[in-house]
Amino acid sequence: MNTLPSLFLNDTIDDEIEAFCASDPEYHKAKQGFYEIADQIEKLTDPSLYDAFEKSLWAYLYRTADLYYLYGLGLRQEVLQAIGGQSLPL
Repeated sequence: MNTLPSLFLNDTIDDEIEAFCASDPEYHKAKQGFYEIADQIEKLTDPSLYDAFEKSLWAYLYRTADLYYLYGLGLRQEVLQAIGGQSLPL
């Protein structure tokens, strides 16, 4: 897998990340375990309460992932600037 194009903002990064995740057996195991527990919790509580919980959990996780990604872009930009004085728009 050529990851060099992924170092920069591009339209294929989401597909590359999904393919990368799909190649990891631990990811599949964790995903399956999560959904099994989620189904059990949903059965024990009011569906609207569980729905609100799940939406807030995913919003939190997505925002955390976005911030990690943006932080990484900032580090990459610093590396590129140190190497050749180049700058990438964030």
